[in-house]
Amino acid sequence: MFELSFKLSELVIEALPTNSFLLSQGSLKIYYWQWLGLALVLAITFALQGLLRRLIKRLTQLYSGDKVTLEEEQLESFARPLSVALAWALMLSLVMLLSIPKAHLLIKALRLISGSVTSITGGLAAWRFVDVLSHYLEEKASLTQNKFDDMLVPLARRMMKILVIVLGLGYFLSMVTDDVYKVVAGLSIGSAVLMFAFKDSLENVFGTFTVLMDKPFELGDWITVDDVDGTVERVGFRSTRVRTFYHSVITVPNRHFISAKVDNWGSRKFRRVKTTLGLTYDTPPEKVEAFCEAVRALIREHPYTRKDYYHVYFNDFGASSLDVMLYCFLETPDWSMELRERHRLFADILSVAESLKVSFAFPSTSVYMVSPEELEHPNRPLNQQEAVKLGRELGEQIAAETMRPYGDNKPGKVKFVQQNSPLASPGGEGDG
Repeated sequence: MFELSFKLSELVIEALPTNSFLLSQGSLKIYYWQWLGLALVLAITFALQGLLRRLIKRLTQLYSGDKVTLEEEQLESFARPLSVALAWALMLSLVMLLSIPKAHLLIKALRLISGSVTSITGGLAAWRFVDVLSHYLEEKASLTQNKFDDMLVPLARRMMKILVIVLGLGYFLSMVTDDVYKVVAGLSIGSAVLMFAFKDSLENVFGTFTVLMDKPFELGDWITVDDVDGTVERVGFRSTRVRTFYHSVITVPNRHFISAKVDNWGSRKFRRVKTTLGLTYDTPPEKVEAFCEAVRALIREHPYTRKDYYHVYFNDFGASSLDVMLYCFLETPDWSMELRERHRLFADILSVAESLKVSFAFPSTSVYMVSPEELEHPNRPLNQQEAVKLGRELGEQIAAETMRPYGDNKPGKVKFVQQNSPLASPGGEGDG
């Protein structure tokens, strides 16, 4: 730059007549041709501002593409200060071509003015550009199904704004003083002091990175952390906001996510349905079997039930009922749909019971009035040996009748019947 300015000054001096007044010194010991050059540089600076503003807006619109719409007011808000910063930075470079000594008072004043204008307008442009870039990223994130980028964009926005402040402050100090090492050392010492003073805040920042890297939850997920239960609404640098089911907002410091157990209910693909259907004790075994198979058919036909894993079996003898266990899953994305599909399934089970003429039991106490003659058993064995013989023959007979369809083979593993498939042969293949 010094060599170029020296050659430019030689060319100007050679081009001007020897007795030209432009070669004489004016005020502040600056030649008149240098004053004229300063005026020309200022004119170029102001002319460049409008040209650069339009160019920046046009390039930004071209880069954003057709899928993301940037508002004119947003573009103008950062294009205007950026054009001023670029023009004044160029102005200082052009002034140096006029061969005015750096130690001159005018150059020092121009450096201070240009540095102040450039740092202020450049910092303002960078600050507003972060808003434009964040808007662009939010629009792009809304086009994807992944919620991780929706959570990442606000955090990236805050990080970029902090970076803008630090860099802007460093640039301004470097323009004011030539001792850059002192500036860097001062910033380093100040950063260390701030890190020590805000230890808890740094833990929260590390907690934020834990959330981002491990992804224990996403925006909109239903989570349980200690005694906090609700939906993730926003993830910040220091804390995460959780909207409870009472519609209040709980702020959880991010450092808790480093060691706390996070139960993410929102990441469930299936939602379990486990209940007991109690039938009255007077229900015949054949109707119990028909009832269980009808409930399995409901599970196979309902649109939101999991078809590859479910169980409906006569499971226990309750105090006042024959207990049929219902164990299945609903493939629903949220709690509202889960409740709706659970209601639909249970309502159809009631319809099945009504059609089969079976009744659901409820806790009750029955009092029977009998005569002494009714308490006698006509088929009562005479002794213990006959009782053992009778029981063994009866059990073998009933078991043989039950296992007759399998022949000499054991029932196989459970295989779940698909929709509209023919009835499977016995042996567990068609038992859901």
